[in-house]
Amino acid sequence: MDHAEYRRRLRRVLDAHSEDVTARLRAIVELIGDTVESVQIEVFPDEDGEGTFDVWARFDGPDSFVLNKPIDEHRHLFGVVHHETGWEPEVPSLPRDLSADVVVDTVADWIETVWTRAFDNPPPVAVEVSCPEGRGTTTPRQLA
Repeated sequence: MDHAEYRRRLRRVLDAHSEDVTARLRAIVELIGDTVESVQIEVFPDEDGEGTFDVWARFDGPDSFVLNKPIDEHRHLFGVVHHETGWEPEVPSLPRDLSADVVVDTVADWIETVWTRAFDNPPPVAVEVSCPEGRGTTTPRQLA
């Protein structure tokens, strides 16, 4: 599987979860308080390079534990879980010749699309998609 095919297959799985992620993002934006400086959406690819990953949102600002408590139930936007019978959802395995950059870039593209469809007006703070490990060739990326 080449780069383009991997992105197409992964995006198909992600798109199937857009409605749920839209609802989570809207709930998060509604809870932005006065001390929130930005919304960070972070992609965490697995360390083994198999192709699993998680996507989390968090508020950035002073006292992050207190700041993020109101959004705890909405913060986990997407994740791939290992089960005895495989992965849920069934994202494609990352081919050995591709790096996790393609995962992060594809997820960032998807989040940007979901974000654009979900919000007519930008929130009162900046929104950024990134990978704390520095993966991705198009991240960090500003959404608002």
